[in-house]
Amino acid sequence: MQRRSFLELAGVVAAGAARAVARPMQARLPASPLPGRIKPPMLRPGDRVALINPSTAIHDPQMVLRAQAVIAALGLTPVVSEGLTDRPRDLTASVDQRLRELHGAFADPSIRGVFCARGGYGVSEIMNGVDFGVIRANPKVFVGFSDITLLHLAIRRETGLVTFHGRMPAMREFPAFSLEALRRALFGREPLGQLVNPPETAPLRPAYPLRTIAGGMATGPLVGGNLSMIMAAMGTPWEIDTRGAIFFFEDVDESPYRIARMLLTLQHAGKLREAAGIVVGHCARCDGPSEVTPYSLNEVFDQILRPAKVPVFSGLLLGHTSEQITVPLGVRARIDADACTLSLLEAGIDGAAP
Repeated sequence: MQRRSFLELAGVVAAGAARAVARPMQARLPASPLPGRIKPPMLRPGDRVALINPSTAIHDPQMVLRAQAVIAALGLTPVVSEGLTDRPRDLTASVDQRLRELHGAFADPSIRGVFCARGGYGVSEIMNGVDFGVIRANPKVFVGFSDITLLHLAIRRETGLVTFHGRMPAMREFPAFSLEALRRALFGREPLGQLVNPPETAPLRPAYPLRTIAGGMATGPLVGGNLSMIMAAMGTPWEIDTRGAIFFFEDVDESPYRIARMLLTLQHAGKLREAAGIVVGHCARCDGPSEVTPYSLNEVFDQILRPAKVPVFSGLLLGHTSEQITVPLGVRARIDADACTLSLLEAGIDGAAP
């Protein structure tokens, strides 16, 4: 596969100035209005797409091969940064490298999409330097989830670009269901319609049960992502705006009491009651025993989400599961909590001919 460095391509792209934000505690929502929405151009077979890594460092070349294989299976051409597996250990140098790769991927006119290879940790380290002007001037498909949630939130707040909460190509497991979900989201001209989990092999004991928490229907733009990273954005210029939105969240390896603590913070900030509806994505490995609280994860959801008095259901595969649904963020969606369905009413890409 062709390898190309983004470091030189982005050498002329200035990093955004660091932002010092002072906000009163009662200011729950970002002060500035959301910019006009932009949909990225649709990907086409053979398009060159960048593999970048804003999060945890990749040192294993096998991970790069896995990522390239996924991109190739989509009919696209992976372009791998020369520094993808050679990140400096010095934090400042690491941040500079990641920013050059991010900016270079968006600034390069030959690159049609930007895929984050993996998540983990590290996006928070680069946020003060992100040049959102480069992203706004060069709208492209941008894919990732988990730690990448913070970039999704910031890109929407600063540019209005529709981005994609979806499976990252270097992840260890990539079943056919996840690949097809990614393909449909990135290549389809039509709305995704009703999102569905894969068929259960044991219907009486489903691996991913859907459950109504509070009934009702609502429509609004789809927002959300990883709960821990949504919390990391609170009090920043990129704090999530749930007003009139269908809000979804997911997480992994968190105890029920930690999930409860995060949801209560969102409750105190008004984020739950201001949403039009809430979808709880599958929270992987989050329901183990705890000496801190007697409540199970489902009890936490019932006790905290029901009082929001909006439609809520749980169980959709939007997070850290091998079979994962990819969704565009910012498009109109409809929740029917009684039927446990989430439907996307518009496509996430601009399918017009170039």
